[in-house]
Amino acid sequence: MTPAPMFGNWLVALGEALEVTGAEDADTATPVQMTQAWDLVCQTAELSLEELATGLAGQAELAVADLNTEERRPAALIPAELAHRRGLLPLRCDDTHMWVATGNPLSQEARREAAELTGRIVVFEVAPPGVLITKVEDLYGSSSELQFKPRPVEPHPTETSGGPHILVVDDEAGQRTLLKSILESAGYRVDVASDGPAAVELLADNPTYDLVTLDYWMDKMNGLRVLQHLRSHRSEAVASIPVIMVTGADDRQIEMSLFEAGAHDFITKPVDAPLFVLRTKAVLRRHDYG
Repeated sequence: MTPAPMFGNWLVALGEALEVTGAEDADTATPVQMTQAWDLVCQTAELSLEELATGLAGQAELAVADLNTEERRPAALIPAELAHRRGLLPLRCDDTHMWVATGNPLSQEARREAAELTGRIVVFEVAPPGVLITKVEDLYGSSSELQFKPRPVEPHPTETSGGPHILVVDDEAGQRTLLKSILESAGYRVDVASDGPAAVELLADNPTYDLVTLDYWMDKMNGLRVLQHLRSHRSEAVASIPVIMVTGADDRQIEMSLFEAGAHDFITKPVDAPLFVLRTKAVLRRHDYG
């Protein structure tokens, strides 16, 4: 039986290999440079990519990523541009955390950027960067095919103070008041709708909201039906409005159905005010507001 290799400080070795590839530091290294650095360390130490992944993960106190378990749902939270630029593969997420595969566990800037854009605590798992490049292309398409088209925006008739304009939809008066207060305290302009049909009518008259928050559990027309109505709307301005769903329970099947229907994020009740504001900022940032 071949003895297991004795791992040295492979994080240091990886950093030194990055200098050979021309990277100024780990935070500025491209996925291609990371791939070259991994290959160099493997050749020098006579390791396989899997052995190096295990060594790096152990020294960084991270898990080795299982790339056969990635879900399409988290891909809605990490923009394709970030995934390609940083070599990040979203694996799974819950209401507070996002697990992301990376070949660059040294990059704190990548972690920070992903956390700001997803509104979640980002947990890195380690995988060979060359494999991740292929996986990212399978999930998002080639980086050369990326097209970023800003959502068409027309002046809103009540737009006087500037800043994002948000529609809160909930059939519970107390919840409407709470969400409106949280968002207004954060500097947003907020309208409210008392149920699904009222939201549909309001959006038809004023299709230029920057974001909509939708309660899932509503009697007359639940949030999923409102979301489906928005995504199938003949007006591109309405169909492309970002949506954050507000759910009353941590139900994986409901979460999956919401992402599949076109939700951009979700948050569970009782609503955590700072987290709700962070999620709102992250969704607006991903959709180029401002």
